This record gives sequence, structure tokens and C-alpha cells, in this order.
Amino acid sequence: MGEKAFLRDLLSSLGAEDNDVTYIDGIAVKIDGISASASRLAFQSWQDFGWRGVAAAYSDMRVKYATPTHMLASVTAPSLSEASEVIEGILEAASCFGVKYIGGDLNRGGDVVVDIVMVGRAERRVGRIPRPGDILITIPEFGYTSIAYRFWRESGRSAVVRRGVEMLRRPKPTWPLPPAHCVTASMDSSDGLADVLWTMARGVDVIVTRLPTSDELVEFARERGLDVDELVFNGGEELLPVFAVRRDCDVTEPYIAFAEVVSGSGAVWWREGTLRWRGWDYFSGTGSFPAPL
Repeated sequence: MGEKAFLRDLLSSLGAEDNDVTYIDGIAVKIDGISASASRLAFQSWQDFGWRGVAAAYSDMRVKYATPTHMLASVTAPSLSEASEVIEGILEAASCFGVKYIGGDLNRGGDVVVDIVMVGRAERRVGRIPRPGDILITIPEFGYTSIAYRFWRESGRSAVVRRGVEMLRRPKPTWPLPPAHCVTASMDSSDGLADVLWTMARGVDVIVTRLPTSDELVEFARERGLDVDELVFNGGEELLPVFAVRRDCDVTEPYIAFAEVVSGSGAVWWREGTLRWRGWDYFSGTGSFPAPL
């Protein structure tokens, strides 16, 4: 059994919703954790690593139209020096996103581990499953993190690589929100766009109509002989939103419409067949992310 199937079964046994946040009496709660051995990248400082933990939780809250107000952080590290640098990054991110950091926990251990708990107001509940007739919109910046994983050493020479490195080093999921009344479902992309689309396609089919990326990324990929589809769909850590919106709602910048939702049995279609999906599973080691440091 894979990681996601295990979590779905666990949530089902608890009678809990499979969603990016947990709703409790008008409050949204999110917990997110990362370990350096599995997730820290070569170009990330410890401050960047702490920032990333906060940004991931914030992204999940924002995509659900929750307003995060307070957060707790638990930090485990081999030394107080490393822990202090991680906490510095947590403080910087909390300030950037306007969330009050109110404490947490500190432990000594063999790996650096960051766990963030974020709470805030939830004026409405937003699930993951769209309705037939909806369209999917996103910001066309997928593929940059995939490029950065492979070519981060070239960030000084390539604007495309530099953009990907910055998305990974200090992500800022402060994208504008579409009108709330238009949105029927949403997710943010942390395990790759294909993972998001296959997760949203439960009881419906999703037909992808265009690649949500930029011309400069496509040009970079073709110059290097890279598979553009693979870069766009099977990257990860983008922290970009995917919203399902009613067809009668206008799509405005920075968003584009890139997929349609139709009646079906849970498939994602691209070009002439189903979309290839590798996904990411920490316990099996499958996915597109680079090997840990």
C-alpha cells in the first residue's frame, strides 16, 4: 500500500475528510512536516528550510480560502545552532505571510525535522472534487521546479533555472484568489500537477486542454532535449493553486483555464490517452524529487 492510499484509509477509519485542511466549527487547521534527509535541497540554507515548512502550510490554507492567524512550530535538530537557523527562517516566513508565530516545541535528534501547525478562520468549506461542467484554472508556472532540481547549478546563467530555484528556496504562495463564489474545489500542488489532477478526478474525468507553463520554459526544455510534459506534470513543490470554477465565471490573470471536468469514472486525459502519473511517495522513494543530501 502506498503513502496516499494508507492516509485515505486512515482518514476514512477516523470519519475524517480527505482534504488539504481540517475544518472544526468554522476553524481551519493544517499540520505539515518535513525532514531534511528527505526534503532539503542542496541550495537551501537552514533558514530556507524553515521558511519552506511555513510556506507549505500557508499554501494549503490559502487555497481553501482560510485566513491563517496563528501557528506553532516543532523543530528537531542535532544541534541548537541548526535549530536556531531553522527558527529564524520560520520567523521570517511568519512575518511575510502575516501569521502570528506563538511558540511550539524544540527537540534534539539525528535529523532536522520541522512540523508546522497553522490555524485560522474558515468562512466556507472547499473540497477537492469538482463537478462536471467546471473548468480548472491555475497559474502557468509549472515545470520550473523540475528544471531547478536538475540544473540548479546554472541559476547564475539562466533566468528559467533561477526562477525555479527561487520557487523552491523561498516559495511565496501569495497568489490572488479567484472570486470565492466561483470556486467549487481546490488543491495546491506540492507533489506535482499530475498528482493533483488524479486526486481531483474521483467520480469525474478531467480533460487537460493545454500545458500550464510558459513559452520560455518550453524553449529551455526543447533546447536541452527534455520531455516538457514530464517537467510540467511530474515535478513537485510548486505550491501553485489549482481551482475548479464554474464555467460562467471569467478567468483573469494570472490564471489560465487548462482543463475541463466531465462526467466519468475517475480518469485524467491528455493528448491521445490517460495522463502519465508517477506521483511522489516518501516511503517507496518514487517520484521526481532529487535524492536527499
